[in-house]
Amino acid sequence: MPHLHLSLSPVPGRHPDHTQLAQALTELTALHLAKDPDLTAVRIARVPAQDWFVARRSLAEQALASYHLEVQVTAGTNTEAQIGAWLQAVHRLLGEQLGALHPASYAVVQQLPASAWGYGGRSQLDRRLQAAAEAVPAA
Repeated sequence: MPHLHLSLSPVPGRHPDHTQLAQALTELTALHLAKDPDLTAVRIARVPAQDWFVARRSLAEQALASYHLEVQVTAGTNTEAQIGAWLQAVHRLLGEQLGALHPASYAVVQQLPASAWGYGGRSQLDRRLQAAAEAVPAA
């Protein structure tokens, strides 16, 4: 049940389709992090290039794109190799969609304890414990 938060600033003249971008990010998250696409949420916020600064200069001045992508997942559910593959894949995708990227473009995988987050009012830990209890055959 990952939640992706994408802030982006494309190069001037680029207008990435947010629906297609959300679908592609969902697919990459399913492929590389093994997350259920039906439980994946994506929020996209566009930031004007004149309002995004790197090295004390706006992206508008530098004629470059950038992004900051965060995804929350349950701690311990992904390997370093899976995370590395996801980081590479989303960087490639966002470069294709946004244009020439500033090197200071970031993706972050936040691994949260199962007890610290959930959905539908129940923590991931509670869901795991219930699933384990239901898997034990009745005596």
